[in-house]
Amino acid sequence: MFLHSYLFFGSANALYRHIKALLAKQKCRFILFDFRLVTGIDSSAIFNFIQIKQLADECGARIVLTRLPRDVENVFRTRFISDDVIAPNLDRALELCENAIINAHQARDNEANTLREWFTEALASAEHADELIQQCKRIEAQPEEVIVRQGDPANSMHFLLDGRVGIMVDTDGHPVRVRSLGPHTTIGEMGLITRQPRSATIQAERSSVVYELSANAYERIKRENPALSHALLTYVVAVMSERLNFASRTIGVLQR
Repeated sequence: MFLHSYLFFGSANALYRHIKALLAKQKCRFILFDFRLVTGIDSSAIFNFIQIKQLADECGARIVLTRLPRDVENVFRTRFISDDVIAPNLDRALELCENAIINAHQARDNEANTLREWFTEALASAEHADELIQQCKRIEAQPEEVIVRQGDPANSMHFLLDGRVGIMVDTDGHPVRVRSLGPHTTIGEMGLITRQPRSATIQAERSSVVYELSANAYERIKRENPALSHALLTYVVAVMSERLNFASRTIGVLQR
């Protein structure tokens, strides 16, 4: 967006309302502001830009600023911006956005390949892997974000592709972390099968990517794809058996 003249409350507030309406209608990766024709900015307009950045953060968009007048850049630097959102000119700003999009697509492609490899090995079939991926929902969990909560209905299972989560059990109102789990871990499979309430809370310990298989999707697989259902159940039994062996070894160590 090309800005011009002196930015005051009226013009900046109109800009804020325009951005808010835009983000409500469509998903944006970047919001680029070109300040080449801006002559100055007052404190109320700065507040509007802070509000715009908050809107962008909530929607997962990134603010990029270019051709900032020196006095405006100095004010912005003390309030909410850093070097990675400032570009010296429009060409560099567009290049920054394009590179970020390319890197994001490459990362997603690599992620998809890794997920497919994991599922292919787990289900002993690339075809089953592709079908299961289609039934899952991708979730990005931020540090300390709760993925499932103890006591809630067990209406899904999760495949932790990347990151780390903690298994928390509430004891007399005090959460206790009983275990941490890393990539390529399946979580919540028992609850999905037995339909018992969640026995523990799962909380991201760092930024994590999980794929969720809902109860509805699981029932659809059982109904429409018996071969995949059998392969998935076989995998779940193997996971549960491995965890039972781990628990048995742990108890044995503690009893020595």
